[in-house]
Amino acid sequence: MPDEEQIDFSAFAERARRMRGAMTDAQQDLRTLEATGHSSDGMVTATVSGESRVVDLRIHPSVIDPDDPDGLAVLVLQAIDSAYDTVDERRTEVFSGVTGGLQSILAGLNGGQREPVVVPRLSKYRPR
Repeated sequence: MPDEEQIDFSAFAERARRMRGAMTDAQQDLRTLEATGHSSDGMVTATVSGESRVVDLRIHPSVIDPDDPDGLAVLVLQAIDSAYDTVDERRTEVFSGVTGGLQSILAGLNGGQREPVVVPRLSKYRPR
């Protein structure tokens, strides 16, 4: 095999080492990330962390109806879903920068499917 066709394994290993360090840094950055989402009417807001934890939930008193607990549940779920969507977008941006688009290649291998969404058994709620 001619020299120009040989793989430079030392350069490949160095690149992998740098990518691993950048991935560690990115994961640390995502731990401090927080994103806030809103219900469709804006009366409920939820904040989630980059570690997929709900860290804040605010509910406007006007949407608390003791006769319609399912309505409030729908608004809470909408706000949480919205916040998770923002975290997912940010996570994709961060890791795409680190891996040079490797994430989109891996997603293509997985059929482009996202992680499953939890769908509540409430007739009024339909996820996006």
